[in-house]
Amino acid sequence: MHENTKSPSNAVPPDTNPMGRRLVPVNGCWVRRDGPNRAAGKILAQPRDRGSQVLVEWLDEFAREWVPYPQLRSGFKIGMAVQDMPRFGHRKALGEGVVIEVRRLGGRDQVLVEFPEIGERVWLPYENLSQIRAVEHSFALGLVEGVHEAERLRLRCLANALETWNLNTGCLSRLEVDPLPHQIHLVHHILASGNLNWMIADDVGLGKTIEVGMLLAALQARQRLRRVLLVTPAGLVRQWQEELASKFGMDDFEIYGTDFEVNHPRQWKMHDHVIGSLDRLKGSPHLEKLMLAGDWDLVVFDEAHRLSRRQWGFKFDAADRFKLAVALRKRTSSMLLLSGTPHQGMEDKFQALMELVRPDLLSQIRILRLNPEILSNIVIRNRKADVTDAAGNFIFKGKTVRTIDNPVSGDEQKFDTALQDYVSHGYRAAAQGEGQTGRAIGFVMTIYRKLAASSLAAIEAALSRRLTALKSRRPGAPGTEDEEYDDRFGGEREELAVASGGEFFTGELEALADLATRARELRERDSKVKTFLHAVPSLLGDGARSKLLVFTEYRGTQAHLSAALRRIYGQDAISEINGSMSFAEREEAIAKFESQAQFLISTEAGGEGLNLHRECHTMVNYDLPWNPMRLVQRVGRLYRYGQRHRVVVLNLHSSGTIDTQILTTLYQRINAIVQDMAAVSDEFSEALQDDILGEFADLLDVEQILEEATAQGVVRTEKRIEEALQRAREAAELQRDLFRHAAGFDPDEAAGELSLGDEHVRAFVEGMLPLLDIEVVTRLHGDRMLDLRLPETVSSEIGISRTRVRLGFDRDLCRRFPDSEVADFRGLLFPYLVRRAKAYEFGGQCAAVTYPEGDVVAFVAADLCWQNEQGARMRREFASVEVSNASYVLNSERFSEWLASAASHAVGVPKASGTANIALAEPLLELVNQALDERLGAASNRELHPEQRRLAAAAWCGGSNGGEGHEVEGANPQRPETTDFGR
Repeated sequence: MHENTKSPSNAVPPDTNPMGRRLVPVNGCWVRRDGPNRAAGKILAQPRDRGSQVLVEWLDEFAREWVPYPQLRSGFKIGMAVQDMPRFGHRKALGEGVVIEVRRLGGRDQVLVEFPEIGERVWLPYENLSQIRAVEHSFALGLVEGVHEAERLRLRCLANALETWNLNTGCLSRLEVDPLPHQIHLVHHILASGNLNWMIADDVGLGKTIEVGMLLAALQARQRLRRVLLVTPAGLVRQWQEELASKFGMDDFEIYGTDFEVNHPRQWKMHDHVIGSLDRLKGSPHLEKLMLAGDWDLVVFDEAHRLSRRQWGFKFDAADRFKLAVALRKRTSSMLLLSGTPHQGMEDKFQALMELVRPDLLSQIRILRLNPEILSNIVIRNRKADVTDAAGNFIFKGKTVRTIDNPVSGDEQKFDTALQDYVSHGYRAAAQGEGQTGRAIGFVMTIYRKLAASSLAAIEAALSRRLTALKSRRPGAPGTEDEEYDDRFGGEREELAVASGGEFFTGELEALADLATRARELRERDSKVKTFLHAVPSLLGDGARSKLLVFTEYRGTQAHLSAALRRIYGQDAISEINGSMSFAEREEAIAKFESQAQFLISTEAGGEGLNLHRECHTMVNYDLPWNPMRLVQRVGRLYRYGQRHRVVVLNLHSSGTIDTQILTTLYQRINAIVQDMAAVSDEFSEALQDDILGEFADLLDVEQILEEATAQGVVRTEKRIEEALQRAREAAELQRDLFRHAAGFDPDEAAGELSLGDEHVRAFVEGMLPLLDIEVVTRLHGDRMLDLRLPETVSSEIGISRTRVRLGFDRDLCRRFPDSEVADFRGLLFPYLVRRAKAYEFGGQCAAVTYPEGDVVAFVAADLCWQNEQGARMRREFASVEVSNASYVLNSERFSEWLASAASHAVGVPKASGTANIALAEPLLELVNQALDERLGAASNRELHPEQRRLAAAAWCGGSNGGEGHEVEGANPQRPETTDFGR
């Protein structure tokens, strides 16, 4: 603006005022005079003490003067692009928005502003706003400004794209997981569907915990998740807490009844992230307390097949667990059910679960047989045979299962016969007992059999403990199973549960004394240990770094094996995991195994939740668990994503004992059935076999059959096993047939969206560092980690005192350096870089850029949002539109590739500038809006409705040689029209 030489007498230079105070610049707050002279102007400055006068530049008079605030009114017009400018430094700005409406209330002017970033409309004092230049405005007028704007535009686009990628998948919120494509797509599918009510029915071992963690991270990034309740089986509550904390940094989840209690409804206000045991919460008084907790944003049920409701004619019989789910359904609008085997051959039970997930589809669920396609809106299921890594390679390399036979000695066979005789007496006493006492005796007898099948050391220790307890006349009933314990440590608890209680039958004391003596003598010449030690050298091979994972169910067996191996291989060669160890201690044991130890001997404490595959591919099952699912979970510690070798599994089999013979028969029949089911077009599919094995094992309940074996004999037991296997096979086949209609991993699901990868994360960071004067001191570990020196201004803005930061792009590498941080949204530096790049002051709204050869005239990047029927934002995408003459391309691979490298300024585009450029821009912007509207419509459905489209950046494109600009068909660059782009 030009100063008017005839300015009013109180006009002053902009850096002083009549009172001599220092001024605070104010950029673009539009005002007008109060009264008949409604001249428009902008506030340029005001005193730092917030006095009543401000310096105004009147646009029609070309003059500046100091004006008291009471003489001013709002000058903002509908459609103007504005920015919230907090008057107080501690208040966070609301961002950029558009004026929707103006009003005068209580003698004050207010402006209604729509803020697309947060999806809200807010009435604000007009003094808090300043006009900014909208992307459309800059593009229409050809305001491409400096040569550095091209790179700033690229970084601005990347910041928006990466943030949206994280919002949609949670994959940049992770800490200790490297998500697979099927996990990313599952989270994306749920978030893009418009509702959070789904059953996740992935095959066993595909990482449902990781999927839920990623979903929670994505929802937290969207600020859509304040209160979450996870309901799990009692044995998994601690595991969920550990994994959410260690893998996702969500260490605020508390276990109800363990970490906190509630005695008054107001205490629930302190607990927004809760994990609760299914069997604890279902009963009084806990259910009543839970109903006082208020509403939850999301409720998750793990192992949801435990929620049972059966139908008898027109009547329903719901178990207490199902009633708990029904009660919680009324306390949330969003519910997730997790189960690898939700059907289990019971259609009525499965339909009940579907009704929990989607009560609004009740009528369609009731006729599921006639309309199985409805499952695509309710169930998501991924199979091991289908999932791949990011490069499209199948993630499972295959496995080989072999048996190591250990023929037992004559003395060991005699001991087994005597033990079975003792157990038979116990079972008969259990049958004659009443109620809990009878069940408890049977429970102890079963434990003895399991311990004997594991090792002589385990059974000898248990027999000796019980013998000592009986001799000391220790009071109390024998132990029974407890609902509130961790399933992974069940075997270790069983070892301690056999000692208490009085004599089960007459003569038990003498029988125990004889058995304990025999076991003690045999333990010193244990044939099973000798067989194992003899096989170890061939299992390890010649490699000095070869590793061997050994699983056993019991601590007594673990200690026995550890001692035997230490005598040969030394103290440091052995690492152990068991239920007495904290999560941190187990992690330390794994670290020792991966660095120096050759052997890791683990109880079931290592059978779930821990990944042991990085340095090991060979495992030995020293004992076979009675629950086949446990064996699947053990193998899953090695047979998982990231395993570079074919997994070798060896099962140690002691021929000659009754229980081992039964277990061997069981596992042989399971393998035969699974191989038969895995035949595809007369050709065996190894990958499909693993899918079927996981779900088949989860459907199979043989523990009761094995408990009855001693009383009924092996022949009858084998018949019962065959019957159970047939039932499980029928259930698995029915479930697999039905789930053909469920939603599953579709690598093309996000094909129409902007393609991003890890290379874009690095490209963004590398581009931002020099612009913020952040120095790369050293590039470490093959450029996978950067040692950075931050300017003090950056350190201060981040909120840290140090100026040296190590930023890594490799998660495994960062685990080794606790002082480093990963380039994701859980760190400090990366989110700061994103905020800076998205800020209006950073620039990059419009530029002239060199672009890959082609006919692209311009491109525009935009935010697209969808909402539910109540106006809540449900889906968001960052999209690009390339335009050329009368055509456009949405989210091209060319644009994705352009984002991954530094951008440069293009000379000669656009050909016109100012109002002369409007004629060039208008037809292009019409094409852009058409493309974005089509995308909004294509992704909408009954539950998802278009909310907004907002242009984030726009570029005029020139060739890579910086050549001439493009002509736009039908454009008249001489047409001096005005436009509303200047809002």
